[in-house]
Amino acid sequence: MSNTKELKARLKSIRNTRKITKAMEMVAASKMKKVINRAIRTREYTQTAWEILTKISESVDKIHPLLMIRPVKKVCLIVFTSNKGLCGGLNNQLLRKVNTNLKNPYNLLINRTHDRKILPKIDPKQAVFEIVTVGKKGEEEMIRLNRNLIAVFNDFNEQSTLSNLKPVAKMAIDGYVAKKYDKVVIAYTDFISTVSNKPRLRQVLPVSRKDLERQLEELGRGVSEEQEMEELKAEVEERYYTFEPNKEKILEMILPKVVESQIYQAFLESQAAEFSARMLTMKNASDTAMDMIKSFEFQYNQARQAAITSELAEISAGMAVLND
Repeated sequence: MSNTKELKARLKSIRNTRKITKAMEMVAASKMKKVINRAIRTREYTQTAWEILTKISESVDKIHPLLMIRPVKKVCLIVFTSNKGLCGGLNNQLLRKVNTNLKNPYNLLINRTHDRKILPKIDPKQAVFEIVTVGKKGEEEMIRLNRNLIAVFNDFNEQSTLSNLKPVAKMAIDGYVAKKYDKVVIAYTDFISTVSNKPRLRQVLPVSRKDLERQLEELGRGVSEEQEMEELKAEVEERYYTFEPNKEKILEMILPKVVESQIYQAFLESQAAEFSARMLTMKNASDTAMDMIKSFEFQYNQARQAAITSELAEISAGMAVLND
């Protein structure tokens, strides 16, 4: 009897756990859909802004500070992770990629914009990296490894907007314009599908055509969306623009917004990846709990049947003694 009581208690515990994991799965799925919708809505803006920026920059004589390319000695690395766990190996995969590149930083020291590329002229070991983390998991890892952590942002969530991310973008832009940094890189998890995410490192400053186009290509657009983007690009090419007050002023206004949009897009991708990974992790936990429930129910029924059989046998033996 004590065995059946123990199994019954364990069954109750597992059922309660499954209720929690199922609820967390549903919450993560709901939040994931909202974040994905927000990420999709920003794509057209980012694409159009970049096309306009390209047309302006081609006809401007003076190079904007955010487009200036120089040998890399000091890098600002912005790392996007989650504030909470229970999302599988999402954060570990990204942080492993970041740490690998920090240990062997040659690729991080390559600077490029448009079709130009400048290889590092210093020993990679002499390079300086300042790290900004967005999310508690990244902060904890950088502190554990004693990295040069200069700023932490842990207050963002799935409801955060572009305005909330502006302090992060401002730190990067101001640092690059003041030549405090020679390059700004973002590390984030790219949302590919519900069951697939991939850690990415992308150059944000100087503004790179290759990196921005690659980021747009990796947003997981469907065929219809790709066609829409191609049509939009063709439409932009055919437009005739009148710039007021002048091209330089417009360029000065658009460039920071392009950088902000890149950072915000990376944040949205990380959020979508986080909730998809959490949803999948909680689904697996719920499925495992259900398998355990079935297993323990079978054991419970066996133990209960054995107890009943034993009691019947004792009753039968007692009756046989009385009849004798």
